[in-house]
Formats: sequence, structure tokens, C-alpha cells
Amino acid sequence: MKKLRLILCTLLALLPMLTGCMERIELNKLGIVAGLGVDKTEDGYILTAQILNPASITGSNPNALPVYSLTAEGQTIYEAYQKLDQVTTETLFLSHLNIIVVNEEMAKSGINPILNFTLRHTEIRPDINILVAKESNSADILNVLPSIASIPSAELDIFTNMIESYTARLTSYNLYDVVDMASGNSIHMVLNAVSIYHEHEDRQKREQKQAQKDSEGNDTVSSSSSETSPEEHQGGRHEKGEGEDQGSTIDNTLEITAPVQLRIEYLAAFHDDKLVGFLDNDEAQLYNILLGANKRYVLTTKIEEEYYVSVETTNISSEIKTDLEKNKATIDLKIVAGIVENTYPIDLTSKDNFDVLIDYLTAQLEEDIEKFLEKTQSELKSDILGIGGKAYYHEHKNWIQKQGYWSEIFPTIDIKVNVELDIDSSGEIGNVNL
Repeated sequence: MKKLRLILCTLLALLPMLTGCMERIELNKLGIVAGLGVDKTEDGYILTAQILNPASITGSNPNALPVYSLTAEGQTIYEAYQKLDQVTTETLFLSHLNIIVVNEEMAKSGINPILNFTLRHTEIRPDINILVAKESNSADILNVLPSIASIPSAELDIFTNMIESYTARLTSYNLYDVVDMASGNSIHMVLNAVSIYHEHEDRQKREQKQAQKDSEGNDTVSSSSSETSPEEHQGGRHEKGEGEDQGSTIDNTLEITAPVQLRIEYLAAFHDDKLVGFLDNDEAQLYNILLGANKRYVLTTKIEEEYYVSVETTNISSEIKTDLEKNKATIDLKIVAGIVENTYPIDLTSKDNFDVLIDYLTAQLEEDIEKFLEKTQSELKSDILGIGGKAYYHEHKNWIQKQGYWSEIFPTIDIKVNVELDIDSSGEIGNVNL
């Protein structure tokens, strides 16, 4: 009898644990969000959610597109997010969110509202990437179907995560990194900037350039060509033209050269949480090597107006030293590289001749760095190299006195760069010049 009572008591104790899954959401009712786009408007925000289409991914409906987009507008980002419920029967799921794209207006006004939204939403992981849409709305970026990866946000995520091994052009900061840089003044933020490349515009640009070259000196032709130049789009939002809509159709993925492509060719520089300008390809590489990022960097210089030599880095180290009392900073840059291309007729078996190439390359790199630093101090006025951060660690007392004025002090800092370049390889063909 006692044993029976014990069994009954045990069963009664287990009953609350066997109540089922009343709060569950069926998998076919989940809308898995892969990317979010945030565009600033006069009254608030337009939020675009890129959602995976299981029917296409699993192959049950191969004719369906791999993603679809939902858009809503609100005074806050979360209000816009909640309004997405009005246009879908699915429950949006953000745990697989890869990227957030913001337009330039949003970036210029400040991305703190984005950070506020993401940090308060428990489903969002900290390893997402935030990108700036250059000359486009974020919705336009998310609507381009790429030819490499079937999902636009996945391709952008791949781009931003390939930097460690393949390129020195990009950056990779997770959500917590971005928050630290946006809220502090010891280093300012740099994010990847994505733009839409139109093959037909590029072709038109090449044709116009050739036409101008062929008709050099003909003012009439030059004037006519400039009227339709794609250069007019620079500095403002890209207006849709012929072939624009093809980027959001499956036809865009069915050609060897996709008519519409997503490209990350710039970095977006910030002061605090606000966009202040862009770094082009060359400047982006200089940014990375000055930070000591050990990535593939190719340096090319011209010799005697006829010959070229290119080297690729095998090792990069950078050390920033500060002297706030003298208003100075020094960057010691050490680079080891190998020759990957050379047309200069020189005997590469001689160490002295190696030194000749090193002198040319060092002079070129120092000139490029000086122009880059001038831009960061005079145009951007943004401490993207973290010179203030180095002062915080190595001159803490001086930094405490000046940190409140660092935005005014940084553009006046005298920054000197010492470049030490060494060539450790002449490549597989050694001394042969072709």
C-alpha cells in the first residue's frame, strides 16, 4: 500500500511537467529573417525584412525565389518591426539574422537607434554585421539577387567574413565592437559600405570614355557626352534606370556576368555614431595595414615612368606611440613582402638591387600614407586609427585631461609614420624579367 501511494505521489508530481507545448510555434509558421534594412525618413524609419523562402531552399518549389521581403514604416524601428505582422501570417524569427543594412541618411543621422533596437532584442546574436548602403536605399540592396549565393544577405555576410585570409579592403566588427566604437572617443568606427553595380552603366561609361578619347578636342562631342555621364550619380542617391529592376528577378542570376551586382568597394567612416565620409579601395587597404591587420596587401609603384613592380605582404606589424604633451604621434610600420610582378630590368640576385626596389616602394607607400592621414584629419576629422585609444593606455593622465576635447585636438596632431619594408622573396621565377 505504501509503495502504491509513493507511485501515485510521484505521478502527481510529474503531471505539471506533462502539460504539452501550448506556447510552441510550428516551424512552418516561422518567418526566418536573414537580413534587415533600415532607411531613415522625415517621420521615422522604413524597415525591410528579408525572409527565407523554405519552398525554394528545400527544392519543393524550385521556381520560387529563395527570399522575399516585407516592408513597414514606424516612428521607431521596433514600431516598424511590429507593423510587419500586418503583412504576414508568419512569426518573424531573428536568431538567424546575418546583416543589417542602413542607408546614408540613417548613417549620417546616427546609428544609435539601430544599436538600441538590436541590443534590446534577445533573439539577435552579437555576431551580425552592419553595413552602409552607398547611394542606395537598404531595401534596394536587399532586393538584389546575387549570382554567387542565392540569398543577398548571405552573400554580404560571406564578403564581410572572408577578410582574414583574402583581402585587406574590408573590416569585420561584431555588434559589441560597433557599440564600443560608437559610444567611446578612443577610436572611431569604420563599417563596410555596399553599393549596387550596374553592368550597363559601366559599359556606357566605358563607351563614353572611348568616344571622348576618339574625339579629343571636339568641344561639341565632349559637351554632349558629359550630359549623360553616369558620373552625375556620384554623391547622391542612385536613381533607377534601365535594367535596375532586373536585379530583383531570377534572370539576374542566369547570366555569366550578372547585370546587377552587390559590391563592397568602400568603407564608411564614422565620428561617434554618425557617418562622415567614405574610404575608397586604396584608402581601405591603408587603413587596415596601419592598424597592423595581417592581411593580403599588394603595393605597386611605377619606376622611370615605364616599369612597374608589385609586392604582396607576408607579414605586417604596426605600433602607434603618442606624446600628447608635444601634440605628436608616431606610427612604426614594418612590412615583409614578396615580389609578385616585376617589369623593371634589374638583377634580382643582387641584394643591393633588392634595396633599389625597396626604396621605390617605401617612397610610394609613405606618400600614400601621408595623403591618407591628411584625409582622416582634415576631411573626416575622425580618429579611425585609434590614436586616442593608444594615449588612453600609455598616457592615461594626459588622456584624462584632454579626452573631452579630443575631437578638436585630433585634427591638429602631428602624425609621423616610419616605414620599414623588407622583401624576402622574388617569386618562383626569381631573376627572370618578362
